[in-house]
Amino acid sequence: MSRKVTRRQFLSTLEAIGAAAALQPVSWALAAEESVEKATPRKVEKLTAAPTITIAHCCDPQLGFGNDADPETAYQNDLGKLAREIENLNKIKPDVVFFAGDMTHQVREIERDWPRMLPKIEAPIIVAPGNHDVPEPVTQGKLDAFCKVFKKEYDSVAINGWKIITINSQYCRPTDSVALYDTQVSWFQKELESAKEEGLRVIVGSHIPPFVKTLDEKDEYFNFPTNLRKTYLDYLVANGTLFYLAGHTHTTLERDYLGIPILNGETTSRNFDSRPYGFRLLKIDADLNYEWNFVAND
Repeated sequence: MSRKVTRRQFLSTLEAIGAAAALQPVSWALAAEESVEKATPRKVEKLTAAPTITIAHCCDPQLGFGNDADPETAYQNDLGKLAREIENLNKIKPDVVFFAGDMTHQVREIERDWPRMLPKIEAPIIVAPGNHDVPEPVTQGKLDAFCKVFKKEYDSVAINGWKIITINSQYCRPTDSVALYDTQVSWFQKELESAKEEGLRVIVGSHIPPFVKTLDEKDEYFNFPTNLRKTYLDYLVANGTLFYLAGHTHTTLERDYLGIPILNGETTSRNFDSRPYGFRLLKIDADLNYEWNFVAND
């Protein structure tokens, strides 16, 4: 029998996603202020030096969510757009491809085409599950179905002096499976600690962004709960995170927290801000200058 989780217990557990459950939020705020690097990321139109890393930031393929009243037509159109995106990815040859979740619109269709589409992508792939991939409440069975196709619910890859860490942001939402929270917390904390020890610069990715427009905005479908937001971000800053990549909003967004760019790119399913279909290519040089340019789905 699963244990009933009260609202207070749930909110307390939420802090753990930032590995801050047993720590004082005030101390992380101070640590974040003290640890902001003198050289923070700076966006430029064109890098003048070779990038140390190139990341394809692909948001919400969400097969079946496209702009067509007929679900099957929408699905096939989205699948075609995904195929074109994969062609572009293979031409560009990024160091890594990050999918920011919502790989399908209907979770029952997660195994329909992804098992044959994933091997077509030539670059290493890292995926953060979305709310359509692992619907709330999170359960082990739902995670198993996701991992059957995409291998892991959270992951990391180290390359060229960087570590990309993806988390399952569905742990922002209620679940009776509290142990699942704790397992991610422990893993996430160790990943950040090991990156710091090894001198690796960190990029964190998730489906849901910490906030959409402002840190103090109200709780809603598209953001982290307010009780978690600042502590989580302070913890990331204090532990060397330099970029945050997300999906979920279906809008193109650029904002920052203490110098960390928080970026949401275009999708290949449906863009609420009428942006064209495609993805973003993030290139970062050794001095933390970066390009975050749109690649059209042509």
